[in-house]
Amino acid sequence: MLLTRIDRYLLLLYFRILLICFVSIAGLMIVIHLFSNLDDFDRHAQQQQTSVLTTLAGYYGPFSLSVFERVSAMLALLALLFTIGWINKTNELTALLAAGITKRRVARPLLAASFCVIASAAVLRETAIPRYQDRLDRKPSDLTGDLPRPIRPAYDPQTVTLIHGRHLVPVRHEIVDIHLKIQGGPLLDGIGNKLLANLGTYLEATVEHPAGYLLSGVHLPRNIDSRPSVYDPITQSPLLLTRHDHPWLEPGSCLFVSTVGYETLRGGNTWQQFASTPELITQLKAERLPLAGNDLRVSIHQRLVRPAIDWTVLLLGIPVLLSRPDRHMFWLAGVSIGMVGGFTAVVMGLAAIGSTGYLLSPQLAVWLPLLVFLPWGWAKTHQALET
Repeated sequence: MLLTRIDRYLLLLYFRILLICFVSIAGLMIVIHLFSNLDDFDRHAQQQQTSVLTTLAGYYGPFSLSVFERVSAMLALLALLFTIGWINKTNELTALLAAGITKRRVARPLLAASFCVIASAAVLRETAIPRYQDRLDRKPSDLTGDLPRPIRPAYDPQTVTLIHGRHLVPVRHEIVDIHLKIQGGPLLDGIGNKLLANLGTYLEATVEHPAGYLLSGVHLPRNIDSRPSVYDPITQSPLLLTRHDHPWLEPGSCLFVSTVGYETLRGGNTWQQFASTPELITQLKAERLPLAGNDLRVSIHQRLVRPAIDWTVLLLGIPVLLSRPDRHMFWLAGVSIGMVGGFTAVVMGLAAIGSTGYLLSPQLAVWLPLLVFLPWGWAKTHQALET
């Protein structure tokens, strides 16, 4: 589609308003957060011997990306509302309609721009934000990442082992007082039902060894250095590497080979907000109990429907503007935000019900608002564009 001069004018106005709205929302959140934690940032800058501005940029850069991802649908709606409201206030919309240009034609470039904003948020959600999930999960009092974080026990089906410990130190990929409860398989026959160590450090796969956890200070079993390594009897793939067969290991240490990634062990639900969809699916596969993964199922389906949900938010707000373009812009924005807030409350409420798994399944709880409101919003928007 070739862009006309009117299209370029509308798009320039749209993205200018989008930028103003984003800077206003993100700036307000940053200012409030900054003045509440300024002492922590100053203390961290002194410890690292760097400037406060560098510390603030390193923290609030990823924070701004997260804000944009969370409010992208609202930003797209506000930018579209204020753009159409502005050209109506300046009588430019009246001139366009008098020239025979339909509302649909006027709204088309703005809808295309809104689609790009929603798609950009989806790309950030799956690519950029997961790279900064550890930094986004840190509090200003723990900018170095040295404070302990809760651990979420995870089951490794390959070794038939439950992995847990006292707490995590994410900045170093460590598990303090790691505890491996072996429930069967060759490991149970080789070393017993427990493997306890002072520290477990996650290592990526290299030429020397597969991915797994380097256990240091092993105190159960006591004679770990004299025990031979354990391999799968069928595939001959390593399950546990010991110093008996691998001299590169330090005394009192061993390598527990595992397919469970370190991010899977993060406790709480905060990590789900910043993790990518493949990471959520990997964690769901590690769940053994049917109801234990309902919150993960809800999160995964929310990721799948999020662009459509954001588009539904847009469709719910457009008819308010197009049906009453003579009203004040801030009145229109307030009514639209109220409608969007009600829709968001319905989405979050059904998601909470789906997490329990009793009244509604996680899949139905996530998809139900979309199945009800998307056709209704599309019909109302179509009607408003035709009148």
